[in-house]
Order: sequence, then structure tokens, then C-alpha cells
Amino acid sequence: MGLGLLGTPSPDWSEQEARMSVSNYADDLGSAVHYALETTHAIAVCPFHLDLMIRIGDDAAESHAFERARRLVKTDGTTWEGHALRKEFGRQLGRAADRYCPHCALLGDPEYSRAVSAFATAIALVRRALG
Repeated sequence: MGLGLLGTPSPDWSEQEARMSVSNYADDLGSAVHYALETTHAIAVCPFHLDLMIRIGDDAAESHAFERARRLVKTDGTTWEGHALRKEFGRQLGRAADRYCPHCALLGDPEYSRAVSAFATAIALVRRALG
């Protein structure tokens, strides 16, 4: 509990703080899923467009996020149902931009714009081949 040597948080303090902060949003499905996605690094928030989530594309991180959200305990002692979690994960991941912030890409770095363009072309080719 409290601060350890040189003012660093002790392990007990960190665990207690984590439990307190999780309980603040474990009761809201959208917040719980966002917490799980962000803390497992399955998504990131654009530092310049705070309302934009970026899907990293790491399947293992997304699976880990689902398990983390599934294990969150609400204040009434229950956990979220799998169907509701899957639906909310799909909604949030579907809204997220893939790998890059589209607003930042439009702002101008020619090298970055070429990379985004090449990525979009590759996706279009794969979809056409599969489709």
C-alpha cells in the first residue's frame, strides 16, 4: 500500500488502483470493451484526433481483449454475456480505422500518403481476388 522507495508506487498500490479504475466502467458495456481493447493494445487512439480509434490489426491482442472483457466483474457481481460482448467488439472494431488515422494521412506527408495508398491498393486487390 502507498508509495514505495523513492516515491514509486508499490505493487499493492498498483493492484488496488487498477481494481478501482476498472470498477468505474465495468458496468457500461461500451466502456468495458474500449478498456479491454486499449489496455491490450488492440486499438490506439490517434494523438491528434482523440475521437478516432485505430485498429492495430493484431489478432492475438484482440483475442486477449475479449478474454479480459469477459472476465470483468460488474458491481453486481456478474460478468458480461458472450453474445453482448461479441456484438460490442464488432461495433467498436468496425468503427475503428485500419492501422492509420485517415485524417492524418490526408494532411500531407507524401511518403505517408504513398504508404496508405499502397496499403489501400493491396486491400482492394485481395478483395477482388477473393471476391
